[in-house]
This record gives sequence, C-alpha cells and structure tokens, in this order.
Amino acid sequence: MGFFDGTKEALRDKKRDSVYTNLTGLGVDARLAERGLREEKASIPRWHRSLGLIEIRKSPINFVHVIYIQTRYGRHYRTLYLTNDPSVYDKAGLKARSKRVKELPVIGKVKDVVWEGNLGESIMQRLNEDQYLKQELIRLRHDVKVGTCPDIGSWKIEVEGYLAKQVSDKWDVYKIIARHLQPQRKW
Repeated sequence: MGFFDGTKEALRDKKRDSVYTNLTGLGVDARLAERGLREEKASIPRWHRSLGLIEIRKSPINFVHVIYIQTRYGRHYRTLYLTNDPSVYDKAGLKARSKRVKELPVIGKVKDVVWEGNLGESIMQRLNEDQYLKQELIRLRHDVKVGTCPDIGSWKIEVEGYLAKQVSDKWDVYKIIARHLQPQRKW
C-alpha cells in the first residue's frame, strides 16, 4: 500500500502547488483547500478536470481554482478566481470579457481595452472607466472573462493558460476586477 501511495503522489499534477507557492510568496494569506468542496465542483466548466482549490483569506478573491482539459495535444490549463457574492444566486448567464482594441487590425498596437457583456450597466461602466485597470491589461497583454456561478453564489474571473509564473504580475489586476464586481465591500 505504501508503494502505491508514493507513486500516486509522484505522478500527481503539481500546478496547483506552484500557484499556491507563488501566491504565498507575494504575501497572500492562502492555503490549499480540501478536495471536494462545492465551489470546486460547481465552478468547473464542462469537460474540464479540477486540480483543486486554493483558499484565499483577507482578499476580495476567496478561491483560486486550477483546472485543465486533456486533449490529444496535451493539457491546457485555466485558472478561475472566485469571489463570493450572495446576490448572484439568481443571476445565471451573466458574463463579460475584456477586448483589446488595436490601431490596425491584427498587427496594430493595442490602444484601448473595452469590456463587452451583460453584467449590468453599473458594473460594466465601472470596468470600462477604470483607466488603471485598462493600462494594466494593455501592459500585461492579457484578456479576461468574467461570469457568474449562481449555484455557489460567486463571480468567476477566468484566465486561460497556466499562470503560476504570471500570478505576481496579474494578482493585483484580478483583485481590482473582483472589487468592481462587489462594490459594497471594503477591502
């Protein structure tokens, strides 16, 4: 029995552990969450597999969820940043995404970031008017999707790619987006 337990641990995908290490290195109060929490099951898109949650304390972001999809070309990773908000229990299907606007199509330099979606006028207005957020998204060359998880009462900020190395640059951007989704909270 001991041999197989050690083999299983050696073969386990450790991407979640890398993200956790980088977050704690930034000074974020985080811990690896138990497997099987309802947030882990409900926030995962179809056909994806979970590597588990990282619980975040003292932040507008409550959980970081590392997931992947296995294709014939390998594993493709996504990271979901979850922020609890009981008001989204009855708001299924709300989503938005950032879109980079270029001077010239395809090859031009990015001149602006515009948020498109159906999150409601006040949230969309706050996202579109935040100049610091726009400048950071342009600098990081990064697109973000935002949506609701009404079954667990959370907003999700979805990012494609394995972000263990990039968390340090982008963590503040995700916190800003989470604050815009929940303006009544004070952090």
